[in-house]
Parts: sequence; C-alpha cells; structure tokens
Amino acid sequence: MKILITGGAGYGGCGLVEALLKRGHSIRVIDILAPNEAWKIKEFIDKIDYRWKSVHDINDDDLKDIEVVIHMAAQADVPMGFTAPIWTVWQESIGTVAVLEKCRGKNLKKFLLASTGNVIGRPLYIPIDEKHPVVPHNPYSAAKASQEMLVWAYYRAYNIPVAVMRNGIVYGPKMRKQIFLYIWLKNILNNKPIIIEGGEQTRDPCFGSDTIDVWTRMVEYPEDKIVGNTFQVSRGIEWKMEDMAKLCMKVAGKEVPIEYKDYRPGEKGQRECFDNSFAKEQVGYDPKVDLEEGLKILWEWVKKEEKMTDEEEFKAEETEKDTDEEETSDEPAEPAPAEAE
Repeated sequence: MKILITGGAGYGGCGLVEALLKRGHSIRVIDILAPNEAWKIKEFIDKIDYRWKSVHDINDDDLKDIEVVIHMAAQADVPMGFTAPIWTVWQESIGTVAVLEKCRGKNLKKFLLASTGNVIGRPLYIPIDEKHPVVPHNPYSAAKASQEMLVWAYYRAYNIPVAVMRNGIVYGPKMRKQIFLYIWLKNILNNKPIIIEGGEQTRDPCFGSDTIDVWTRMVEYPEDKIVGNTFQVSRGIEWKMEDMAKLCMKVAGKEVPIEYKDYRPGEKGQRECFDNSFAKEQVGYDPKVDLEEGLKILWEWVKKEEKMTDEEEFKAEETEKDTDEEETSDEPAEPAPAEAE
C-alpha cells in the first residue's frame, strides 16, 4: 500500500517507517525536520518519499495515490504544553484540521490518528477501556483530546475512514529524550538524583517494538476491523512512579537518591492502566516486552547516546581551544603558498 506518515521522522514514526518498508509498503513522510537532521530514519531515508515541510502546508500532491494516512505530527512534549499552551493547541488542533481538510474527497482506506492515554487524566475507573469518557486534565491533555474530537467530527461529517490509536508512554531506543524514563537513566549514569514530580500518579509504559507491531496491524488489517474504532494499545500494566524509578536503578546496577517535587499541573490523581482487550480481539495485539526487559535495552542505548554526546562536547571544546590558541599565537604566520597558474 501507499502510506503517508505525518511526523514520520519522530520516535514512533521512525519505527513504523522501518517496519512498513520491510513489509513492502511504499512510504511518504511529511516532517519539519530537515533531511540531514532526521537521524532516526537516516538508514532508509533514501528509500522513502521524504517531504520536508509542515502539515500546515499539506497539499493535494502530498496525498496523491495515498491509501492510508497515519497522522503522528504533533507537539509531543507534555512540559511544553505548560510553557507554550497556545503553540501546543495550534499544532495539535490546526495541524490536524489541515490534514483532514486535504483528506476530504480522497479515496482513502484509513486515517489513523496516533493519540495518547493522556486524554484521560484522572480516570473514573480502572482499567481504562475505549468507552471511558475523554476527561483532559491540563492544557496538553486538552490539546490531544481536540485531535480526537476533530477526527471523529470529520468521520461523521465527511466519511473520512478514521480510527484512533491510544497509548501510554512508548519507550525504547530512539525515544524522545525529554521523557522521564530517559532522564532518569541519564541521571543514574551521571550519579545524579532521580526527580519525581508528584509521586502518587501511575503510568502504563509500552516498549516501542510492541507499539509498532500493533500499529502495523492497524495498517494491514481489513477496514471493517479498524475504521470507526478507538484502540487502547498500551501494555495494560499499571506502574507507580517510585517503583519504576527503583527498577531503573536495578537495571543500571547502581542507586541514586530519589527526590520529590510538586505535581505538574493537573496530574495529582492521574492514573494509567489501559484495557487492551479490544485490540487483542480485533487485530491480535500481543505485547511481549515487560518493563524490566525493556529498560535493560533502553539503558544500553542511553549509555551509548550519552557517551556520544560527551565525545562530541569534548571535540567541540578541543576545537574551540585550538582556535583560541591560533588567534592568540605570537608566532608570525607562514606565508601562504602561491597558487598554481
């Protein structure tokens, strides 16, 4: 199939691009990252139709011959939802409308929205199934919820073949480095304390390969199994923040202090434990990687990434030092060689 992935250079997008290419699909990506900056997909960027642009500027040519749209482009960091709520809402809401408008009248098989369990901050019951009302608890959560409201409005108004995929935290190699699991492991590596904002809230983390597997199934399964449905596609296991912090220290093989700060806005009372039985029934979703196993894999990647960062900083410092020495040298400069005629 011919598939368009918005935000395809990000963490979820890069894994999905790789998986779908291996399965013989034709991939087009729209992303605001410059091609040379899209490091997460550098191994196969020459095998896809990469379009360096914003979804706000999507046009008919971007959708030419496309059968499935996977909308992942978004402002994906919760903290930025607090410091830049207007930008976050604009990116989530207006960016989604821009894509939906161009999908009107197209012969699509599916429009898949990558959403988040964050749209249900303080659940009325546990585990959280697809029928749970959307109850956003802060500006970021509300911005993500707006995406769901918009795609369902276009589903009802214009028959766009929508399905929504909700997940909790997706983690693993190439993940976003602003997610707390990466930050915690980085702090452990550098013998710094783990910071927990709040403490009583819970999370339902899911390893990247399990998430990519179910997203791939959503693409390939028959439309009557997918369209018109919301799917909870997390691991289905509730973890307390402190227990996850201790597990991070266990896989790293050393302990650091745990420090507690105030809750982020709206997160007191937040719980995550998603009922993924519908995804299992519809598409055979079967997550396999437990949290300890996944954190071991992530730990090895964090060490590699931070070593590369340290080496790059060292090289930059040495280059700056050499430059300063050249600029302050008292020795006369050698005459430049004459150019050959």
